[in-house]
Amino acid sequence: MSIRRITENVYELQLGKVNAFLLEDEKLTLIDTGVPDSTGQIIEMIREVGRQPEELKHILLTHSHPDHAGSAAQLKMITGAKVYMHAAEKMNLEKGFVAKPPVPYFTSLANKLMYNLFIKNAPGLIPSAKADVLLQDGDWLPIAGGLHAIHIPGHSAGQLAFFLPGRKNVLFAADAADNLFGLGYSCFYENFTEAERSLERLSTFDFDIACFGHGKSIMRGASERFRNKFLKHKHKAPTVKEARPYLVVEKDAIVRIQEPEEKN
Repeated sequence: MSIRRITENVYELQLGKVNAFLLEDEKLTLIDTGVPDSTGQIIEMIREVGRQPEELKHILLTHSHPDHAGSAAQLKMITGAKVYMHAAEKMNLEKGFVAKPPVPYFTSLANKLMYNLFIKNAPGLIPSAKADVLLQDGDWLPIAGGLHAIHIPGHSAGQLAFFLPGRKNVLFAADAADNLFGLGYSCFYENFTEAERSLERLSTFDFDIACFGHGKSIMRGASERFRNKFLKHKHKAPTVKEARPYLVVEKDAIVRIQEPEEKN
């Protein structure tokens, strides 16, 4: 558990294998909440930067996966903060269950191994909570000087990124990509075709800093790195070779060669 200051008013909250982000203004905004039972850590971190839990007024969920929305319910109950998310994943939060994709897509064998080790058999249960504000692509939020919501499906149907303009523009990329071993594709995707479109779209924004659900924030030249990775050198999905068709021959067309009869 540690805090990293990203800009004058943005903090990266490292919660084990996942990150949340605290945006400081007159009131506080939290992007994502970590796994269930991360509430105590987050409250301690809020106090560590000199603020109080009751100052938290907005909880923005990039998506409903348990490592991002797991502590939303408890934080909402303690602080009274409103929860914002995309409508496509509203029911996951309110039912308290997030199903895994039936056929996840992996861009590498390493990502498949990570999924099988840490995600495949992990419970999909999270404490349920009501979403107060449903966001759509292009929504502008009067938070921390102005925050733009970007719908980026692929990793999940209702995933959102957030763009914060300022002296240094910041992109909160959620799990569209990660920066665990350098900038790369997320561990898995529900729909890789949509994910590619989302990454291409994010690459068109002008941002200095990129923040991720997993891995350290990129602190300079982030948009150029996105363009180099996701526009110039796109992942090539494996091609499936077409099976050769069986040769179908009519029975009457078969020529049978018979051995000559033996002479007595």
